[in-house]
Amino acid sequence: MAYTDTSSGSLGGTVGGAGLVQKAYDRLLEFALRSEPLIRSVADKRPARQAFPGSTVVLQRYVDLAQATTPLTETTDPDAVALSTPTSVTITLQEYGNPVLVTRALELFSLADVDPAIANIVAYNLADSIDAVAMTTLGGGTNVLYGGNATATANVDASDTIDSADIRRAVAKLRANKAKARRGSYYWCGIHPEVSHDLRAESGNLGWNFVHAQSNPAVDNIWAGEIGDYEGAFFVESPRLFNAKVGADQTPLATTAVTVAGTSGGFTVGVASSAVIATRAEVGDKITATGMGTGAKITSIATSGNNVIFTVDVANTTAVATTAAVQVTPVTRVFDTILCGQQAMAEAVAEEPHIVIGNVTDKLMRFRPIGWYGVLGFARYREEALFRIETGSSIAAL
Repeated sequence: MAYTDTSSGSLGGTVGGAGLVQKAYDRLLEFALRSEPLIRSVADKRPARQAFPGSTVVLQRYVDLAQATTPLTETTDPDAVALSTPTSVTITLQEYGNPVLVTRALELFSLADVDPAIANIVAYNLADSIDAVAMTTLGGGTNVLYGGNATATANVDASDTIDSADIRRAVAKLRANKAKARRGSYYWCGIHPEVSHDLRAESGNLGWNFVHAQSNPAVDNIWAGEIGDYEGAFFVESPRLFNAKVGADQTPLATTAVTVAGTSGGFTVGVASSAVIATRAEVGDKITATGMGTGAKITSIATSGNNVIFTVDVANTTAVATTAAVQVTPVTRVFDTILCGQQAMAEAVAEEPHIVIGNVTDKLMRFRPIGWYGVLGFARYREEALFRIETGSSIAAL
């Protein structure tokens, strides 16, 4: 008899018919999980009467006259007051784009219809990339508040979480700066889900949960986990809000003796996958070892067999032993929560980002390019209409 079972189980091991049974693949491939691009929508100021094309665009604002509070003298002609020079913001335009080369062989051999998938992936990459550029500009504002007891980015700890007072303070600052609201009387607030968790978990009769529990739509809002309009802001929850391991050092992990190989650009540190630092360390954490430069941080983590390979960002300073004592110090992840009014950010566009189907130029017409291209730039237009709250998160390390 010919059996399909090639194991040493009940059917008795390898038999000739086993090769007739092959793996089956689903021809419908799913896309990676995605977040909705939304940061670019904050840029609500654009050139209205641009004089001519250029690599930079200058936007200007009039300066109001100083208040005239001294009574006029009946018989004296008051002196004329000169208008102040307008203030300006410069937007530098840059080219952005990303091409993909699809081969004829891929189209012929692929088990799935690859062309629509590639078009979808390229289109999402366009929106994703431009949104990241906008986030870099928006997150660079000069008006910064800190959660908890923190007074600077470098000393933000996981316990320095956001609370209602932080939102109230930012909204109060925006109103004191005469910033115009973006929707009715509410300012826009972009918040990361791991920060939103802490805001909604705040206890006491002044927190979000208590306020919503006393309002008519409380039950529906709480069950859905919606923040809604609160403390003068309407909230948009998204993982796109910037976060990075740039806060305070946490308790170091246990020291581990590992194999270390030095390179000109930094160390490659091989650690058994079962080691504590292999399971707990993340990109951005600090790492120390004999011969390693001061302040080294992990820049990438990869798996190779039973080892986890850490690459760090500073060159070795001395000869490296075959084994060395390595210790990882986790660094607190700092999250940006952004509140802004109208015209906090501006954009100028020379060519709107769009999909480009490239020309097929090879001799056998096998290489078919597709990509996206655009020319644009962003700048913060009204700093007084933009505030950033930097906090940790109580669940960032989970």
